[in-house]
Amino acid sequence: MSSKPIIRIQQLSKVYRVYNRPIDRVLESLLHRTGIRKSGTSFREVQALKPMDFDINPGETVGIIGQNGSGKSTLLQIISGTLYPTSGSVEVNGRLSALLELGAGFNPNFSGRENAYLNGSIMGFSRAEMASKFDHILEFSGIGDFIDQPVKTYSSGMFVRLAFAVAIHMDPDILVVDEALSVGDVRFQNKCFRKLRELKARGTTTLFVTHSSELIVRHCDRAILLEKGEVRSTGEPADVVNEYLNLLFNNEEGQIEAASSAVNVLDYDANGLVSDRSIDGCRLRPFYSAAEYRWGDQRGQIQDYLLLVNGEPTSSMCQSGDRIDLLLRVIYKADVSNPILGLTLKTADGIVVYGANTRDRKLDVPAGRAGSELLVRYSFDINLIGGDYFISLGLADDDEQKDNLAIDRRYDLIHLQVRAERRDFGISALNMAMSIDQGGDML
Repeated sequence: MSSKPIIRIQQLSKVYRVYNRPIDRVLESLLHRTGIRKSGTSFREVQALKPMDFDINPGETVGIIGQNGSGKSTLLQIISGTLYPTSGSVEVNGRLSALLELGAGFNPNFSGRENAYLNGSIMGFSRAEMASKFDHILEFSGIGDFIDQPVKTYSSGMFVRLAFAVAIHMDPDILVVDEALSVGDVRFQNKCFRKLRELKARGTTTLFVTHSSELIVRHCDRAILLEKGEVRSTGEPADVVNEYLNLLFNNEEGQIEAASSAVNVLDYDANGLVSDRSIDGCRLRPFYSAAEYRWGDQRGQIQDYLLLVNGEPTSSMCQSGDRIDLLLRVIYKADVSNPILGLTLKTADGIVVYGANTRDRKLDVPAGRAGSELLVRYSFDINLIGGDYFISLGLADDDEQKDNLAIDRRYDLIHLQVRAERRDFGISALNMAMSIDQGGDML
């Protein structure tokens, strides 16, 4: 691998002017040209990127992650040359092909074929060279006869198929992808990442933005976390992703700082749960999701939990197949005659993976008395494909007249990230074995 960076960022920053009125932008431009100074200001400055420095090495696959508004897309646009920085410099050493926001670089009135040739000419390829590539582009995109239709008639999925096919066939030294692959279906995404691995094996440098932490861990050599226009951290993908998840789910109203200081001074009982029953221990735990949705009459409260992975407390992601033990404490504020306790595990987009409760299991749960508490343990194997999952916990009352009365339901309380070595897809990890025997008897 070359010692010279293929991309070098030095003191790069970007400031936008946000004008109070649309006409103010025109007036500012006219006054600037005439040299007339205007008293007061008709705009405010927004710093999308603060001065940053980093290098990308040849052959690296680097993922850029961060919350909305952190500067990810602005950074990629500057690297791709479609946006100018306010200060600093970007040095790009090689042919760069970019797949930015949906629609960028394509003329909606041109057909797919015409747009492919147009993009090729912009990249410096002759018509004859593009003709030699075109069949491969068409085959990879899979859009068939639609190639000769105007792209304004395409669905978003068809559009991204063609755009990605064109980008990867431009023989890039550097491929830049900004969230566009999230539009395609799962099969096409898998095909794209297979192609990205092929390009990496040939020495192509890939820089891409995604909100999927699992894709960062699975496909990247390095990750960069942006926060409010600054490089917050860079390094091993798993470490950077953990920091991103803490930022994403725990940083509302300063909860990271508050939790960190509180955890250091709190006392814990023999079960590892917070001794002080007057506080909500759940909010101080690793994996806690500040975006939880909580409701119920609060006659009882899910007051604290402890999550163990293979018998040990952890503050990072777990591995597919690990044993999960979830211990929680319920405190009763009032009497509850027939308590029901349950757990639901869902994907990040809300698909229920698994659920169970004590009523359906026909488990005898003692009646809750005001001032008493109950310990509950859930144990299961996390046989899931790598990705982000959420655990919801619930306490209800099995009322004879009103059926199931919500007492304390904490939806999406725990954010659990699962890492998997295999690149299987779906939800459940079935641990399928695959064997090949040339002409033998496999029975």
